[in-house]
Amino acid sequence: MKISARDEYALSAVLELALNYDGEAPVRVQDIAQRQGIPMKFLFQIMQILKRVDVVRSKRGTEGGYVLSKHPSQITIGEVIRSMSGPFVQLSCLESGNFADDCGKQSTCHFKPIWAEVDRAIAGILNSITFEELVRRARMSQQQLMYHI
Repeated sequence: MKISARDEYALSAVLELALNYDGEAPVRVQDIAQRQGIPMKFLFQIMQILKRVDVVRSKRGTEGGYVLSKHPSQITIGEVIRSMSGPFVQLSCLESGNFADDCGKQSTCHFKPIWAEVDRAIAGILNSITFEELVRRARMSQQQLMYHI
């Protein structure tokens, strides 16, 4: 499994929307890009993908921008990465990424069960971390950095 720059940018964009979830107003793409350090060129493409898979919704106009389609507790890191890159473990013998497919070597392949186990382990971790949890962690780290005089 490789986490691409596009995956990281998508995760950062969703985190920015999760950080602003309580607000009624959509977050502008320019604000997401600036706050998260994401190149605008990539961000527009990423937001279109996230919109297509119903992670975000868009609002047009002067008050437009993006909001999460669901509560941050219902969106996981795993969901966002799969939306951007497909299955966690991609096998060359299975273009679909579906471990149930028969690649023709089913009876002689000793590796497919291992890759399936690796996929389950990765999914177990990434699907257990929600953006609500990430927001909590982000806010905790910001509180620790505050200096009071």
